[in-house]
Amino acid sequence: MRKFLILMAALGLVVAACGGDSAGSCEGIADEAIEIFQDAINEIDKMSLDELASGNEPEALIEMEERADSLQVQAEDLGCSDAEMEELMNARAGDLTADGEFGQMMLEGIQSEGLF
Repeated sequence: MRKFLILMAALGLVVAACGGDSAGSCEGIADEAIEIFQDAINEIDKMSLDELASGNEPEALIEMEERADSLQVQAEDLGCSDAEMEELMNARAGDLTADGEFGQMMLEGIQSEGLF
């Protein structure tokens, strides 16, 4: 689980500088980035303890990283600053939800430490 939280923190740093395929503004980029985090939480909620402990990164999480990379390029093109993205992302973090135990743990980490 700790490895995954580190992965998500790294994803957060990537998203901090980000932009999105359909996002035409820094706000749109933040919206898409939060969707990536929600998708990751949803994916974690589906996983068993054995799957989490295996250390194998699920394909869905790899795809989310690719989406975040695309957002990063678009943010750079739009000129979104790290500080602006941090503010936008943290303002949206309260919209994240989780149904399962592992997703709840991830949310607690985000709530206590923020996305960045």
